[in-house]
Amino acid sequence: MKIDHETSLFFDASVLVAGAHSPGGGSALLLAACKAGGFRAQTTVAVLPESINALESFPGESLRCLYRMLVEIRWQFLPMPPAAVLSRYERYVAGKDVHVLAAAVEGGSQFLLTLDRRHLLAASAAVKQSELPITVLRPGDFIQDWYPEHVDHPQLPAARRL
Repeated sequence: MKIDHETSLFFDASVLVAGAHSPGGGSALLLAACKAGGFRAQTTVAVLPESINALESFPGESLRCLYRMLVEIRWQFLPMPPAAVLSRYERYVAGKDVHVLAAAVEGGSQFLLTLDRRHLLAASAAVKQSELPITVLRPGDFIQDWYPEHVDHPQLPAARRL
């Protein structure tokens, strides 16, 4: 698979929260790479309230950082799939997160980035076995396995030690 500026990364709420709250982490690095035009950033408007609600409990600049990312990154906001489409993904993911996997797959995302071990990461093996056209993984795993393969890797923000 070719990794370049057309490679699409779907960000779930946990990765947006981590990126806004931990500027030195892997989530923030991938968001910075999207800001620099290295990847296509994707999410849905349904992911945003969950991210905002989580960051409201953090003191400091985290919520403002999220708002800046939403403005500074060229996002592709994918539509929410209808109920009939969502039902096709229920066998992989728990109900509250089925919209994330469905939107990412239906929207053509190549990678779904998540820190949700209980639901989305737990589904990654089943997604892989089903041959759905998406890879579900943690930001750190993407950075380790795919980031160095980017055709413009030297021009991307430098990877941090994870």
